[in-house]
Amino acid sequence: MQDPSHIIIIDDDPLIRLLVAKALQATGLQTTEAASGEEGLKLFAEHGANAVLLDVMMPDGIDGFATCMKLRKLPNGQHIPVLMMTGLEDLESINRAFEAGATDFITKPINIPLLGHRVRYMLKASQTTKSLLDSERRLHRMAYFDTLTELPNRQFFREHLQHMIALARRQNLKLGILFLDLDGFKRINDTLGHHLGDQVLQETGNRLRKSLRASDALIRVGTNLEGDSLARLGGDEFTVLLSTIERNEDAATVAERIRVNLAQAYIFGDHELHTTTSIGIAIFPDDGDTAEELLQNADLAMYYAKREGGDNYWYFSNKMTELALRRLSLENHLRKAIERGELKLHYQPILDVATNKFLGVEALLRWDSQELGQIPLDEFIPLAEETGLIVSIGEWVLRQACNQAVSWINKKILLTRMAVNVSGMQFLHKGFSLLIAKILAETGLDPHVLELELTESALISDEDSVLNTLYALKKIGIQLAIDDFGMGYSSFSRLKNFPIDRLKIDQSFLRNIEQDSENAAIATAIIAMAESMNMKVTAEGVETDAQLAFLRNKRCHELQGYLFSKPLISAQIEEFLIRES
Repeated sequence: MQDPSHIIIIDDDPLIRLLVAKALQATGLQTTEAASGEEGLKLFAEHGANAVLLDVMMPDGIDGFATCMKLRKLPNGQHIPVLMMTGLEDLESINRAFEAGATDFITKPINIPLLGHRVRYMLKASQTTKSLLDSERRLHRMAYFDTLTELPNRQFFREHLQHMIALARRQNLKLGILFLDLDGFKRINDTLGHHLGDQVLQETGNRLRKSLRASDALIRVGTNLEGDSLARLGGDEFTVLLSTIERNEDAATVAERIRVNLAQAYIFGDHELHTTTSIGIAIFPDDGDTAEELLQNADLAMYYAKREGGDNYWYFSNKMTELALRRLSLENHLRKAIERGELKLHYQPILDVATNKFLGVEALLRWDSQELGQIPLDEFIPLAEETGLIVSIGEWVLRQACNQAVSWINKKILLTRMAVNVSGMQFLHKGFSLLIAKILAETGLDPHVLELELTESALISDEDSVLNTLYALKKIGIQLAIDDFGMGYSSFSRLKNFPIDRLKIDQSFLRNIEQDSENAAIATAIIAMAESMNMKVTAEGVETDAQLAFLRNKRCHELQGYLFSKPLISAQIEEFLIRES
């Protein structure tokens, strides 16, 4: 790469090249000129540059549109600033320039005195974007890959599986999911220590890589062939994605090869260890139509393999569907939960670090069924989303939370924020912003008190629709937060387009944060990046004094967790807020 201020000028008109070069050189920029797109691409490939000025119409050779598209495919060309120079002012030509990859465009005749300032501004913006992209890549690695084995993690595998399912559905292909669990691994950890257990996991990852042939893991997304076919879900659980099987039986061939390889002795110094593997197999589309279904059914099949003594593999079958009966029962009861008064809100206080006061609460939904007892949130919320019941349940939660906030404020209890979780389906539901305005009007709550916590997955849908809804909500005056930030991986460069007030760090990043350097690095990066974008950060799941000290030191704005209080019913949280005010 040449000097940071080096510009390539590509134009077939020698006079234009001369005038532009003189103007840029007068502002301290260095230039190289090319008379054609082919010559300019060769210059960039051999020497690099920090920006390209590119004429659109070049009669001899490829035009500016084609040159720009080719430039974007070169090493280091993806994010280079490209300023298109054109005498065409019609909307179609301008759109075509941006579609080709142009950063900006300028019309001829060129205002030469202003050109240098415009290019310098473009370079400055490019450096800011590069810094964001570098930070984004580091966060991506930390959020999507397992440090111990260097394999993709659960989140990466799930998102990749969703992509492959869509591809297989379009092309009428089969997919195989293998769900692996090491037999007796807990015994190794308990008797020989976690250090040796970690070595077993690392070697397991290596053996899995070697067990898979290229034909087992043909990945069509342009990334690492083996890495994308494997993942460590956590603990001693691994998954394999087989994306080119022709028959269901092909998955068994791979499973058997893996079983044999992992059964070989593990030798670490003086220790010779033996472990076996239980493997569950699920096939798309036979055993599920979504990533969640396939993983769940492969996991269930693995359980049956382990229950039969381990060191074998089982295919998923419909005989394993006791969970489906549970789901049907839950759905039937959930449809009646609101009218029966079975849904309740609990509230967890949020500490403002600067004032050391509890100024806000988060409303948390609970379901205590008359027939089934208390149902875990992570069991009934996915069901509510699948069935569409989340829309009516979400409306009930919002109205209850707003009414409660008004009640406390009328009692002179200091409350600046009532945070309410909103599911992706509810957020994307037509007329959602109108519903919020209606509820605020009915309850009389000051819009600035209400905060909606959105999931990252809701924001990666159609960007125009998401932006319209977000800005409609901000116009009402409410606050917006992204919940469990870091688990869905929102692009920071994309995130800056959204009017978000607050990020909530997922509690998984706080576990053992004083010893876990990876979690500490992720939390620190999120706080720093949020601050650079004028967003506040709330840390969820604070349970220890060590976590509290770490987060205070990193200037986290707000804290929430069992260290301060568990979620409480309205009467109890009212007493808490009065006592702590």
